[in-house]
Amino acid sequence: MDYRTKPLSRSSIRQLSKYIRKIFKLNESEPFPVLDILERVCIMFDGVDYIVVEDDDLPADIFAWCYPKPEGGFMIEIKQTVYDGACYHNNRAFLCFICHEICHVILFYLGYTPISTRMLSKDEKIPAYCSVEWQAKALCGELTIPYEATVGMKAKAIMEKYPVTEASAKYRVKQDKAKK
Repeated sequence: MDYRTKPLSRSSIRQLSKYIRKIFKLNESEPFPVLDILERVCIMFDGVDYIVVEDDDLPADIFAWCYPKPEGGFMIEIKQTVYDGACYHNNRAFLCFICHEICHVILFYLGYTPISTRMLSKDEKIPAYCSVEWQAKALCGELTIPYEATVGMKAKAIMEKYPVTEASAKYRVKQDKAKK
């Protein structure tokens, strides 16, 4: 399920990620501390909370999700195995799932809100740059793998420095190749 929002380009997301790092007092090349940022987002943004839920409380194909609370703000729900894997085992995929939900909250508070509350069917297409899901995914990628700090790096080197999946690291390398 996806929603349309106002356009946001990859280059704008890249600049936004630098701004977000400054807000959280992170330099442009250090790993993004997802679990620490999760706690800080709940303090910095009014009404934002997270809860760790039993795995059966969310659909099987959902690892974490974020939704608006009736009284305002957002709730991020994270499956127990995802939270434990991120917290105790530094599971790269689980860290990215949590980061993605954090990005939804940040983007919303920056004004990238759904234009319509109507959910689209699987057949309807939204241009990526207008997709709430794509924007959160792209911002998550830019925060977890800072672009300028990783120019020219191989996927293995990216994975050694940043807690990201191999697929994410390879995608980042592919971005360099596409620019040539």
